[in-house]
Amino acid sequence: MTRRSAAGASALAATLLLALTGCGGSGSAAATKTSDVLLEGDQLAAISSQVEKMGIVEWHGQLLTKNPDNGGKRIFDLDGRYSPATGYSQLSMDSVIDGKAEQVDYLVVSGRTYFNSDAWGPGAATCWADVTDKPDYSWALPTDLDPTWPVTDARAIRLSGDGVAVGIPAKQVITGMPRGLFPTVPAGLDGVEADAVITPHGHLVEVAVDVLNMWNDVPEAERAAIDTRKAGWWAMTMKESQDGSNITPPARVFDPQVTPPSQCKRG
Repeated sequence: MTRRSAAGASALAATLLLALTGCGGSGSAAATKTSDVLLEGDQLAAISSQVEKMGIVEWHGQLLTKNPDNGGKRIFDLDGRYSPATGYSQLSMDSVIDGKAEQVDYLVVSGRTYFNSDAWGPGAATCWADVTDKPDYSWALPTDLDPTWPVTDARAIRLSGDGVAVGIPAKQVITGMPRGLFPTVPAGLDGVEADAVITPHGHLVEVAVDVLNMWNDVPEAERAAIDTRKAGWWAMTMKESQDGSNITPPARVFDPQVTPPSQCKRG
């Protein structure tokens, strides 16, 4: 999968500065505003550069009902490793949807999706089922497997502490979260952005996306058809994985409809 880049934000800001200077812009207010734009663009470009240099990206995503500072409750967690060089992904989901705890693992390799459930027991830990054409099993996978979308698709708005407040296209937010929430991109999202804050913490990049208020910008007629309770806040971190192992195809693939998981190694 081709990785996108947001480094152009800084170049655009520089172009704006030249244009303003050429038009004779003067005064402390104009200079301050231009400096803010440059700083915002530079901060986002620096974070984008940090992400672009990552080999295997190790990431953690968490979906909540709303901002955790306002009492938002966890819906589920995703932990993943993503290889920009191959587009391969390795993910685990820890879910408490409907009050039922569940943990499943995924591998996405060469366009195929593989699934393993903790319900199969420890004896089946290395056994995988091919669920490429079974959306009921792969609903937790994002449509866009590249987890760097909050950075690479962002538009810098203003500085926010050590980070930068950005706007992210609503369509990218939808495809960056688990596909089972919204199998298709809801209507009415053209031109809509989600507010987010991206903050670097040394080798770690932290992201908080306000999905809840994003829905307010969707036209009322289209919003009525969207179950907005499914996604209120998306929080994630990403860093370069210190585990240098490659993401590889599963060693053992079986059909759980034919062979019991407990016997998969004999299947």
